[in-house]
Amino acid sequence: MRILRIGPLGISTHRRTFAVGLVMLVALGALMVFALSHGQSSITVLESLKAAVGIPVGAPADFIVGQVRAPRALTAVLVGAMLGLSGAILQSLTRNPLASPDFIGISAGAGTGAVLTLWLIGAGSLWVTAAGAAAGALATAGLILLLSWRHGIVPLRMILAGIGMGFVANAATQYALTRMDMHEAGNALGWLVGSVTGRTWTHVSVAAICLAVLLPVVLWNARSLRTMEMGDDTARALGIAVGPARMVLALCSVLLAAASVAITGPIGFIALVAPAIALRLTRNAGVTLIPSALIGALLLLAADQVAQLMPTTVQLPVGVFTAAVGAPYLLWLVWRASRGGPA
Repeated sequence: MRILRIGPLGISTHRRTFAVGLVMLVALGALMVFALSHGQSSITVLESLKAAVGIPVGAPADFIVGQVRAPRALTAVLVGAMLGLSGAILQSLTRNPLASPDFIGISAGAGTGAVLTLWLIGAGSLWVTAAGAAAGALATAGLILLLSWRHGIVPLRMILAGIGMGFVANAATQYALTRMDMHEAGNALGWLVGSVTGRTWTHVSVAAICLAVLLPVVLWNARSLRTMEMGDDTARALGIAVGPARMVLALCSVLLAAASVAITGPIGFIALVAPAIALRLTRNAGVTLIPSALIGALLLLAADQVAQLMPTTVQLPVGVFTAAVGAPYLLWLVWRASRGGPA
């Protein structure tokens, strides 16, 4: 173990996990610099960095970087981190690599809640939309839990219940779209594909606040999460209150997914792929929360940059791009499982 001391706290982590985290941070920083400085307008790296932190450098850098590129890139980083963290928690709790909020219907439920909020209340504060998304995600997660419970959560039943609830949520979303005004329906439909285009500092602020509130709760319960991976009986013997810890962590996972949907719309496969990549890079037997968050941030920012570089007449939403890339990964997981290999 490598021990880091932050004030009175001691944070323990494996050396390889620590090294992977540092590499991910460096890669994320380099990609952020690229995202801020690359585009149709020629702006130097130094000017981009100054404009991103609010130091005036003159037009057009102040507007292009300060109001367009920086909020878009930071939104991608924060939402990617939330998705990676949400997926890591859910996969650890269920001990199933297919358990991600987008795959088992939680993201679809959040999308339904947000669309119903837009339909019934109208486009208002982002916090109102986020509240609607959270309500939809919590309701969906509660129904999935109810349908999958049989003297405890049965992972296979949870996956099947989640897929079914996802279809129900999508049907409710489609119904709401048919009842909305054409202009509002068009805006909602564009949001449902998942995109970081046009995001502002308000979106960055909401994402940062949500992550700042939920991340400490997750890290505080990280020891319980790792212990529960050895089995509930072992966790109880080691003094872990399994029921409350699982409830708190599941709630954090659902709220992280709901916040990401409220900010960018549903973006698929990041929550599914990031924890798997983190496990393979760190070679840990257990959950890897911080590496999963960093890899989620890196994946979403990289996907957005690649989507911007695609030779298309209309800029490809990042949600479409991640779905196109993530679907083969899901098929590969199914193929590995069918051959008896680890997922």
